[in-house]
Amino acid sequence: MLPSRIWIFSLLIACAGIAHATGPSQDTLRLDLPSGQEIQIRRFTGGDRPLLLWLPSERGIRESHQVHARALAELGHEVWLADLHEAYFIATDRSSIGRFPLDDVIAIVDAATTATAAGIILVSSQRGAQLALIAAREWQLRHPGKTDIKGALLMHAYLYEARPGIGKAAAYLPVAAATNLPVYLLDTQYSTRSAHIQALAGALAVGGSQVYTQVLQGVQGGFFARDEDELSEADRTARQNFARTLSRAAGILAMTSTPGYAAGSDHDTRRFTSASMRIPSLQRLDEPLPSPALALRDYRGAEYDLQAGRGRVRLVNFWATWCKPCVEEIPSLHRLEASIRNPAFEIVTVNVGETRERISRFLQRVPIELALLMDVDNRVAKNWNIYVYPSSYLVDQQGIIRYAYLGALEWDSPENIAIIQNLLMQR
Repeated sequence: MLPSRIWIFSLLIACAGIAHATGPSQDTLRLDLPSGQEIQIRRFTGGDRPLLLWLPSERGIRESHQVHARALAELGHEVWLADLHEAYFIATDRSSIGRFPLDDVIAIVDAATTATAAGIILVSSQRGAQLALIAAREWQLRHPGKTDIKGALLMHAYLYEARPGIGKAAAYLPVAAATNLPVYLLDTQYSTRSAHIQALAGALAVGGSQVYTQVLQGVQGGFFARDEDELSEADRTARQNFARTLSRAAGILAMTSTPGYAAGSDHDTRRFTSASMRIPSLQRLDEPLPSPALALRDYRGAEYDLQAGRGRVRLVNFWATWCKPCVEEIPSLHRLEASIRNPAFEIVTVNVGETRERISRFLQRVPIELALLMDVDNRVAKNWNIYVYPSSYLVDQQGIIRYAYLGALEWDSPENIAIIQNLLMQR
């Protein structure tokens, strides 16, 4: 257990240093951490509801976080924004979350629990969810019997042990099964992880966690941080209501029973997602897979069945209009088809989770002259274990997946064209 004298609190006035009855105040709290590092916490105070300690995602703390923090303070929460990337001079990338000194993060958690009698809730998104759960568990281990952490509020949570393998169900980090604090999972309909939110909830429940889930319908991922001109009407409404949504979720967590001891585990629960290198071309499967069922209607209403197309080589591409990499690779898919020019080759695109009306609006901006199937209820995507958009599979004449790629590609590269031409010559 860390001695309380490790932290030195000093107040630096950043905006209005004196709280007024008419609204919340904002200031800066400086903490000296066990590593000798100093961090400046942006603090927003507005009431006596549970304190929200907002840890960064791999993309860091942005200006939009301050906007939402002020709105939450107006609803009666104290909010701490911990800009760890800035404090440690660490670039914002996928591997950054695992590079912060864990003892320092636990010290920040401890400082937050000391600062309030209402308890704290850890808030984060994407890979930041890993840091929140790992830090919370470590704090529990060091403070047996205490229940100051009321839970974790996680948005677009990324808790995979590694990037899900081609055609395989995701494996979750050990901390997921070792979490017994209440967790609220918040996601949007148009995101890469909302279709698997119940699977994640099940993984978290293993350790005894009470898990709540909410998916904002018609809303695209990242609505609370994206530029205004990128938002739909549903996104704007969700952004306007974001603080209330978080406050309600925090209220639910605060009312849920909190254990005083960490759940047991025989695994390394301090582990973060392992990094993986991407090779920008189709990847040959060491163990080819039979293609799962794919029977859907296309954009014009005609029925399509992958099994009925035996004898042809098909590139099956799962995508969504809200996925920028998906959209960016569409021209190269058209160029690939023009380069191959073989009736025995077909590109099949599968839109996941979107309505015909939404796709129609998209096609007015970005025409697609390829087979376009509609997986409106995510049924086929789940059956194919799709966790990444875009995901593409090269299926041979016998219906066997021989190659695949998770992510966007320049499809008309010489490497990809050669792979497809070679497959077309095999019978």
